[in-house]
Amino acid sequence: MNEFVGKKLGELLAFNRVGTDTYEKGRASLVIALGGEKFLDVEEKNRMHGEEIIRLATEGGVIDVTLAKATATEEKLKSMRDLYVADQWDHPTELMEWSGFFEGAAIVHWALMRGAAEGLNHEGLLALTEEGVNWHYEMLEMAEGHLENIGQSKSVA
Repeated sequence: MNEFVGKKLGELLAFNRVGTDTYEKGRASLVIALGGEKFLDVEEKNRMHGEEIIRLATEGGVIDVTLAKATATEEKLKSMRDLYVADQWDHPTELMEWSGFFEGAAIVHWALMRGAAEGLNHEGLLALTEEGVNWHYEMLEMAEGHLENIGQSKSVA
């Protein structure tokens, strides 16, 4: 793996870390929005993706580049999230609206990494990126569904 791949893995790791941080900070609201079982599934899938990113970066000899990029990107993502959510951590709708931005951005980053995996012909990385793209689409669809239901219920109240 080269520096480009290492940096892009770092960006994926940053999304992973910010996801974990968001789940921790918004736990009560996200359990309401997603349901308890789905929330636990989301946490577990996110944990597994993070571990696999680190494993692949280590095996690829780019872990230092990956970790440095992850730290820098994580700061940017948290700043955007915290500006958007502000003090609305107890409002599931606000967190689902943020999720729309977050998941869309995650999808394009995972897709870029999928292209790199294809270019490298790296089966393990390709499997992870396919799963990552699909999972973040699923997360985006969950946020969309939640928000559509809220919109319907609030419009007739």
